Amino acid sequence: MTRPLNRTLMKAGLVTAVLAQLLVLGGLAGYSQYPLWVGEEVRVATLPVDPRDWFRGQYVRLDYPFSRLPIPDMELPRGGDPVFVPLHREDGLWRPGRARLREPDDGPYLRGRITAVRGGRMHVRYGIEAWFAPPEEARRLEVELRDGGVARLRVAPGGRAALEAVERGAEPAP
Repeated sequence: MTRPLNRTLMKAGLVTAVLAQLLVLGGLAGYSQYPLWVGEEVRVATLPVDPRDWFRGQYVRLDYPFSRLPIPDMELPRGGDPVFVPLHREDGLWRPGRARLREPDDGPYLRGRITAVRGGRMHVRYGIEAWFAPPEEARRLEVELRDGGVARLRVAPGGRAALEAVERGAEPAP
């Protein structure tokens, strides 16, 4: 009599485990896509750094004017701290304002994480530093963006950004 109960419990446990895994995977996918769904389009200057990696495949690593920032006045940042960079529109592109360690009251702004503090500057990552592409597109971008380009981002409320496209720009990145 206990045998059918054990099978029922095992089946229920298996179904619960599978559903939990699917829920977690769906949540992760939704979390990464959220800025693309609700974010405001922002175009920023960028400069490609390294287009290929033997282990990660064809991609373009991007550098931004706001990847290395001066330390904000009266604040002592540490590696791992969040940093907020207000953006303002200028000549069709969005430019970084003064970085701060507290979230601004209004946007748009980017939220990043300080990876290092050296020589009076903060090195910051935003999760928008790599653009993966098929081999042909990666090679084309390497040539077209040699002197700089434009990254098209979607910035969600709260400062999370997602890279939507990389294209040839009218000016090189500073």
